[in-house]
Amino acid sequence: MSNTYGGWHPQDSSPGQPPYGQPPHGQPHGQQQPYGQQPQQDPYGQTPQSDQAGQPLDPYGPRDPYGRPANPYGRPDYQPPQYPHGGFQQQQAAPPQQPPALRPIEAEPEPRPDDAPPTIGRAWGWAWGAFGASWGTWVLMSLALGAAQIAVVLLFSPSTLDGLMNSTDQAALDAAQAAGQTLEAKALGAAGTAITFLLQALLYAGALAATRTRTVRIRDFFFLRGFGGLLAYALLAGVIGFVSAAVPVVGGLIQAVCTLLLLPVPFLLLRRVGFGRALGGGVGLVLSHLGTALGVFGIFAGLAIASIFTCGIGLVVVAPVMLLVGAYLVQRWTGETVRS
Repeated sequence: MSNTYGGWHPQDSSPGQPPYGQPPHGQPHGQQQPYGQQPQQDPYGQTPQSDQAGQPLDPYGPRDPYGRPANPYGRPDYQPPQYPHGGFQQQQAAPPQQPPALRPIEAEPEPRPDDAPPTIGRAWGWAWGAFGASWGTWVLMSLALGAAQIAVVLLFSPSTLDGLMNSTDQAALDAAQAAGQTLEAKALGAAGTAITFLLQALLYAGALAATRTRTVRIRDFFFLRGFGGLLAYALLAGVIGFVSAAVPVVGGLIQAVCTLLLLPVPFLLLRRVGFGRALGGGVGLVLSHLGTALGVFGIFAGLAIASIFTCGIGLVVVAPVMLLVGAYLVQRWTGETVRS
């Protein structure tokens, strides 16, 4: 215990502390440590070092602009990252990720043009496909036009109508048959044949439109291009009908031959070829493809006869399909493409 009598003795300083009035170790003279403040000590017992300005270094390393220590846990092996200009590098926001590209909806492929050699098999297959693509429209138009044709036939053949109305009276039937053999009745029937062809031309127009679009609508049946040529052909059909009625056997053969040779004519007229060129071109096409034309004509005749067993209802399907077969062959014979 030291003697304090006579003043404070320098040796009475606490161990580890400099004598009273002396600066701490490493502190130059003239800089006094504030009273009650201890020099900074490293958490790991190391003596803190000073920078060039004489200020003690922060034991936690550099701090960010907000005063937070870069090394909050005081690890001695911590290496502070080096940032340009002495500050923290601004972290750039990552660019927003683009959503995965959606695959575009593939449009339905357009029907390919059929440029294969025309045969009965290809024409038959295409006709059934085109009929199935718009079967409702075809059936509706066939029923409507078939009813209209029947009404025209009965209207321009009074003897036939009288026979139906008096089917149980044999005398009335004989009188109706006799009235139908007159030239006036046959001429009237020929006029009815011409009108029925004009009605059937609507189906020809629909079949020709199907070769371009495959599917048809109601309005396609009423695009009667080359209507003047169709009127002339209707008159020719009436004349052929009159001859077939006036000369029963020979007239029937003439009508069959004319129907075969003139098979492409209505389709050519709807293409505005002209009446004369359509007649010559149609006959030439049939003669150039006589085998195919005979096969189509025979199939149509057989199906027409078979439709008798269905009371003519089968013609609602047979007639459109055969017209589609004819349209396909005419288009391919003339070098035109057909939508498959």
